[in-house]
Amino acid sequence: MSPSLERLRAEIRSDRSALGRWLDDLGAIDLRPGADRSRLAQAAWALHHAYSAVEAILERTMRSVEGSLPGGPEHHKAVLDAAELTIEGVRPPLLNAGTVAALHELRAFRHFVRHAYAVELDAGRLADLQNRSARLRPALDADLDRLDDWLGRIASALDSD
Repeated sequence: MSPSLERLRAEIRSDRSALGRWLDDLGAIDLRPGADRSRLAQAAWALHHAYSAVEAILERTMRSVEGSLPGGPEHHKAVLDAAELTIEGVRPPLLNAGTVAALHELRAFRHFVRHAYAVELDAGRLADLQNRSARLRPALDADLDRLDDWLGRIASALDSD
């Protein structure tokens, strides 16, 4: 057994559990026109944390498997872009290109929420992101299942050595 890989898998399961809770919370928020500010803030917070959980999974995996993370002033974008790359002899893509494209929108919204504290939240925009998140969830789950399977195969191969 590879303790570091099994720890990584356990941490990813924990992050996925948090991701699922935040997406469930987001889906339960009524964002019809006229939604009050507290519901808008609740939705923004859920989107922020859901994306943060995905980014945590990617960063944990890259640190563990590659030994480092993309850096620079656009670190968050670079991490997401790197997730769709195949790194020969190291790892397969962590996410499909379509998943990455959809997540870029959530990443941009998270940035907005963190930095636009004086701007009112838009109910229509939040409702759109709520719907996009719901449509993204099956593909994201499939990508993360594939990641766990790959990590499990590596752990098993190390066990047999």
